Amino acid sequence: MPHISTPLGSTALAACANIRSAVQADVYSLPAAILSPEYLYAKTHYWSAANADRTPACVVFPTTAKEVSEIVQVLLGFPDVPFAIKSGGHNSNTGFASTDGGVLISFKNWNTTTLSDDGEVANVPPGARWVKVMTDLEPHGKAVVGGRIGDVGVGLLLGGGLSFLSTSYGMAADTVVEYEVVLANATIINANAKNNSDIFWALKGGGNQFGIVTKYTMKAITLGQVWGGVRIYSAIYAKQLLEATQHWTENFNDPKGSIIVTGDIAADSVVDIFVVFLFYAEPSPPVGVFDKFNSIPWISDTTRTQSFSSLLDGNSQLSSIYGLRWFVRGATVPNLPGQNGTDLYISAYNLFKSYLTNQGLERLNQLGFVFSLAFQPFPYVIPAAGLIQNPGGTPMNLDAANGDKMLLQYSISWPTNISDAKALEIISAQTPLLETLLDTEFAGQKSSHYVEGSDNTDDGNSWVFFNDAMYDQNPLQSYGGDSYNRLKVIQRRADPLGFFPSRTGGFKYI
Repeated sequence: MPHISTPLGSTALAACANIRSAVQADVYSLPAAILSPEYLYAKTHYWSAANADRTPACVVFPTTAKEVSEIVQVLLGFPDVPFAIKSGGHNSNTGFASTDGGVLISFKNWNTTTLSDDGEVANVPPGARWVKVMTDLEPHGKAVVGGRIGDVGVGLLLGGGLSFLSTSYGMAADTVVEYEVVLANATIINANAKNNSDIFWALKGGGNQFGIVTKYTMKAITLGQVWGGVRIYSAIYAKQLLEATQHWTENFNDPKGSIIVTGDIAADSVVDIFVVFLFYAEPSPPVGVFDKFNSIPWISDTTRTQSFSSLLDGNSQLSSIYGLRWFVRGATVPNLPGQNGTDLYISAYNLFKSYLTNQGLERLNQLGFVFSLAFQPFPYVIPAAGLIQNPGGTPMNLDAANGDKMLLQYSISWPTNISDAKALEIISAQTPLLETLLDTEFAGQKSSHYVEGSDNTDDGNSWVFFNDAMYDQNPLQSYGGDSYNRLKVIQRRADPLGFFPSRTGGFKYI
């Protein structure tokens, strides 16, 4: 996202001083904070380094809902001061969890997950990352339905959240049974299926414009050792890998299995590989689950029996690389039956690759670009399982009758802001090219397991997954039905003064 740094104002520094006086939490304010490791870590430690271009007037580290409420009370007295909420800092959209000249509320020090006495639910704090959540629960033989990359923060839940466990339990947000929330008027509430049920529903994929979540109470599931890891294949096997991906999705028959298939391309063609994340929620997968992937020669393989936290941490080592700038852009396509589905995936991958070739790989190499296209299977069993866990549904309006889908995630990384404009040009071109491909070569074709004559109001292909959406996409408006209008009403009711949309980043209700 293009950005020009703005100078710090005296009003923001005054707000920081008031927060220091009113709240027991640690506060680090400029100019003195520029020498503080705590301030510098909060300012710079983002997955996309573009966020580090922004300079908050101060960083505050609350560890209780009361402290967050007190911070909000102070901010209400400074209506011109922007602020941001930082959980894990993994959102690639600049400004969604960072602020320039405002107050950065960092949950870094609030990160220990606890299990209820009866072992039924986990109390997940807003500053936890998924590897820490699972590490805290593993001594009890428990886990939650959380993210697939250990370094990602639990703020993922506000966008719905896709998990390795989603095929058994639905989206991660489907397993949240209660949110503790600080509203725009500084009130602390609990939102669940019975109390504040409108906000409870809205937070299951509706984003960060309703309040500041200070605790996620999630269903705890029994989970021991799992099997999985990462295999790297040469891109010469692209057709076989994409055929295996289509077949796995259409013929999905074991809810304990999950995959992500990613084509990675460096502009100099030194890297032209597929990275495949494999997961099975038992110590070993039975014959038949990953057979097609097993039959393709690989370059390296880290799959093994291990703890869930170890698997998530290993995924982070490969895919959560810091120090680079990132753009991510999402799209949903149907998993077409049989050869048509394979042809669609091969065409989408080749279209992506040929676009990069036409841009001039030598020039892109000089700019340090690395590109990837991830295929994330979304079989119909995910929304079906989610409805069992969460009968009230979610704003995403997912419908098993729409059949099997594939979530595509385009991503670009590069080292310096010199290449920002080129990166934006390249990433922005991808989804229009994909839409043209669908309209010209695959128009009107339905997903595998699509139910003809059902009550589904659309085919689900317009859905933009919130967690993969780029800042100029419209994930909230893509949800279908009356979800967006209902979300907008709830947001206005919860925040009538526009405290969040006027002063924080994120996808807005306009």
